[in-house]
Amino acid sequence: MVQVYDHLTPGFVKRAPVAWFASHRHTAEGANEPYQYSYLFAYAFEVPPGAKTLTLPNNERIRILAVTVANRGPAVRAAQPLYDTLERVRQ
Repeated sequence: MVQVYDHLTPGFVKRAPVAWFASHRHTAEGANEPYQYSYLFAYAFEVPPGAKTLTLPNNERIRILAVTVANRGPAVRAAQPLYDTLERVRQ
């Protein structure tokens, strides 16, 4: 029997800025799970002058690792994309 594919579902790529990446994770017992990729994403928010609090969404699927506030300095950006953009690079 010949199996014929009539379509492919494109892979999902989250376009948020990647702040950290891991090529594996660990089980509760401490064993490695290779190719179970983990990502932390960085988000920037404009803060209104005089703001004293930050209200986060009430969502059990959101995990906040850290929050930093700065008044000055250039935005940090990656030198190269941190995920495959599928764009052809000419050399």
